[in-house]
Formats: sequence, C-alpha cells, structure tokens
Amino acid sequence: MGAIFFIGYAVIALEHHFHVNKSGTAIVMGVILWLMVNWAEDGSPEVGAALSHETQEIFAIVIFLLAAMTIVEILVHYKFFDWIQEKIIQRKLSQIKLFWLLGALTFVFSAFLDNLTTTLIMIQIGRKIYKNKDNFLIFTANTVIAANAGGAASPIGDVTTIMLWLAEKFTAVQILTVGILPAIATWSIPQYLMGKKIKVHEEAEAAHPDFDIVDDEKYKPHWPIIGIGMASFTFPVIANVSGLPPFLGLLAGVGILWIFIDSKSKNGDSHCKAGSITNCIQKTDISTLKFFIGILLAVGALSHIGILKELNNFIFGEGNIGRLIAGNVALGFISSILDNVPLVAAAIKMFPETVSASLWVLLAITAGTGGSILVVGSAAGVAAMGQVRELTFGYYLKKASIPAFFGYLAGVAVWYVYFMLIG
Repeated sequence: MGAIFFIGYAVIALEHHFHVNKSGTAIVMGVILWLMVNWAEDGSPEVGAALSHETQEIFAIVIFLLAAMTIVEILVHYKFFDWIQEKIIQRKLSQIKLFWLLGALTFVFSAFLDNLTTTLIMIQIGRKIYKNKDNFLIFTANTVIAANAGGAASPIGDVTTIMLWLAEKFTAVQILTVGILPAIATWSIPQYLMGKKIKVHEEAEAAHPDFDIVDDEKYKPHWPIIGIGMASFTFPVIANVSGLPPFLGLLAGVGILWIFIDSKSKNGDSHCKAGSITNCIQKTDISTLKFFIGILLAVGALSHIGILKELNNFIFGEGNIGRLIAGNVALGFISSILDNVPLVAAAIKMFPETVSASLWVLLAITAGTGGSILVVGSAAGVAAMGQVRELTFGYYLKKASIPAFFGYLAGVAVWYVYFMLIG
C-alpha cells in the first residue's frame, strides 16, 4: 500500500508530464487503498466503520470549500474586485507604493478567501494595471508568496489550515493570534527584498490605453450582495464558537445569499438573474475538490493500517518538542516540492495527541508558506504559472526563491520566539 501511494503521488506530481489530471489519479489511488484494506481484513465491519469516520471528515472539508468557492464567485460576478481595481488605477500610485498596496491586499484577501482564488484575482487586477513586463512578473511572483502567507494565518485562508481547524487542532482565535506575526514576517521580508527589483519610473495606470473607468450603473458593485458575501466568512467562526461545525456557518451564508439574489431576480434585476447561485456553482473548481477527496481517502487508508504511526515515530520521535519543531520545519521544505495537502493530512494523523495548539499553528505556517520557496510548491504558484506563461520555474527560482526562503526562516524564528515566551 505504501508503494501504491508513492507511485500515485509521483504521477500526481508529474501530471503535466503524463497529461493525467491529478484528481483522477488521487481518486483511483484512494479507492484502491481502501479495497486493499478491506481485502486484507477479510471484509471486517471495522473497515466500514473506519471508512465511515473518514468520509465524515472529508464531507466537512469539501462542503466548506464548495461553499467558500461559491461565495467568491458571487463576489467576482458582482464586481467587488473590479471596483478595487478601478480605485487603485484612479490613485495613480508610484510603482513602489503600488507594489506594497497590492501585496498587502493579497495578504488580507487570502486570509478571508483562499490563497488560490486570491492569486487568480490579483493577477487579473495586476495585468490591467502594470504596463512594464518586468514589474508585472515580479508582482506575480510576489503575489504567490503573499497569498500563501496570508492564507496560513487564517482558519479559512488555505486548504491545510481549514483541515487543521476542522480537525480541532487549534481554534480560530489560536491560529489568528499565534500565526499572524509569523505570517507577516513570511510575507513582508520577501515583499521588501523583491520590491528592490521594481522599476520606479512609471505610475500605476491602465495597461491598455482604451481602458476606462466603467460608469454604467449595471456594472457597478452590488453592495448589499457583496456585504452579505463578506459577512458570510465570519459565520464559520461564530458556528465554531457555538460548538457547531464551521461548514454549517458558511452554508448559512450561501443560503442567505441564494434567497436574497433570487428575490432580487424575481423583481426584475437582470444582473441578479445572470449571477444566480446556480451559475456561480457551475464556475467553481469541482476538479480540485475531487482531488482533495481522493488524497484524504488515501491518507485515511494508510492511517488505518498503521503506516502513519510508524512514520510519525521516525520523523517526530516520541513527542520531544525539539524533534516536533524540527519535523515541522522539514515538512515545510518538503512542501516546496510536494503538495502540502497530503503532507498535512498525514501529519494530522501522525502527531501525538498531547501536542499543543501552538505546534499545530507552526505546521500551518510551515506547510502553507514552505510551498512559496519553489513556484511548483503550492496551488497558488501552479495557478500563477498557468495564468502567466513568462513566469517559468527558472524565473521564479532566480527572482523569488531566495526572498521566499528568508521569509520562511523569519516566520519560523518569530513563531519560536513567541513559543518560548508564551508557549
């Protein structure tokens, strides 16, 4: 089973070489591993009970992500991000100020949305603002770093933090309070270093001379819908504090938006008809959700037969604090090469039960930001490469990998100081 997981992981990592979508590989791998478990244990009822437990956890994660993706698509349709882009262009900022503003917006948006979606949105904004090609490429590389850093400081900003939060490894307050300073260090140091490479001779203007600020009323942001959508991202925290699963809060937000938009559509609002929840759901990345399902099924099977327990003893020992910290940092470096979702899914089942919440926050920081060291190390980086062809592996390695590396080390150092002072 370990060999099958390794082969499947290799096919996933090399999906562009084999031209086989990673979602299909992950699903087949997960199913095969559970079939092998069932065969090895002669169809024991315990297998069904274990699989039922795994699917409950997967359900919570997938429903949460689907609801979040739907709300983001609603915000896109109702021109929230177009409005931000227009306001930035109107201010005519210098390149350095623009670079810091966009970096800060990426960091903040990623904490509320997710790093993948934020990266795609910010690249589209930057493409319409930057005229200088070199500045745009540096901005794109920095967007990957900022999005990963911002996502690691929020319970809903990255798939891995969502997984850890839903597994009750830390509370929303703990990830925000313990993780925010390390995340800021992980973002701000690369931001400063890469900002030195920005050319400062031009102002932020529209990239195309025919770009005009849209004044037509139907293209302006629909603030009531945007307000409900943004408020919906607070509902999971409220649900969690109330002792309910976080996905229930986000689903409530989708339901409220659904009723509100349908009511507006019934009253003749053509924009709301085009932006119905049904249309927004169709635009979500269902393929990525299926990838998570397959990976989590596979990791659950390996956990059930005890492979992860043995791996835990090898990497993290018997719970020694120094060994756990070193293991977390190592997993962060590994995530620059391998996908952080299966790494975190495995770590959730490998750590001793007595591990403090602060160490789980360190895992969120290292797994979430370690992927920034290489462009292929995170979903945000891979998405950026797909959107901007000039952002190659070599370009990112030359321009962004060293700043990201220093930022990663700084983030770990800030966390360590906090841990030594407060614990």
